[in-house]
Amino acid sequence: MHWTQAVLLPVVGALIGWLTNWLAVRLIFRPYKPVRVLGYTIQGVVPKRRGELARVIGRVIEEQLLPKERLLNYLRSEQLNEDLVSSVNTAVRARVMDRLPGFLPLSLRRMISDALAEQIRRELPPLVNELVDRFGEKLKVELCLSRVVEEQVNSFSLDQLEQIITTVSSRELRHIEILGGVLGFIIGLLQAGVFLLPGKLL
Repeated sequence: MHWTQAVLLPVVGALIGWLTNWLAVRLIFRPYKPVRVLGYTIQGVVPKRRGELARVIGRVIEEQLLPKERLLNYLRSEQLNEDLVSSVNTAVRARVMDRLPGFLPLSLRRMISDALAEQIRRELPPLVNELVDRFGEKLKVELCLSRVVEEQVNSFSLDQLEQIITTVSSRELRHIEILGGVLGFIIGLLQAGVFLLPGKLL
């Protein structure tokens, strides 16, 4: 076996391996619509199983990432209450100072805004918790987060869906392509070794 052939085998193997994986990655998304080729129907995995993909994503988000009980616990959390009270206080103070007649002394306007803000600070957290408890059960029954996510995913065009998936997993998809080239190169080296070994032995 000539040395040029020994060199070409790994190079060609790497090219074939990379090209095969590159094509396999593209076939995850393309073609969007079914195409008949030699009696077989070809369609990208994502377009073909889009509905199932949307259902699985919705179920995973609702059951594992954002279960309803976790959302309700977050709405009841002290940190959220504190942030809410702080935001409402700031808005109330600004609105009261702006709406009170200008002829009132500044000290009186501040006293009124402070009194209202203090009242809100005391009353708002229990009110929020009461509202969360009151509507929590209704939320559990009526809000189907998985259906909302499923409908949203299905509303994307196939081009948008492809962009979303490739944006999230572009590095991994690129690694698959490169790995195909590396494996093809290794297989080419082994083939060259198999062809060269008998000559060495003789």
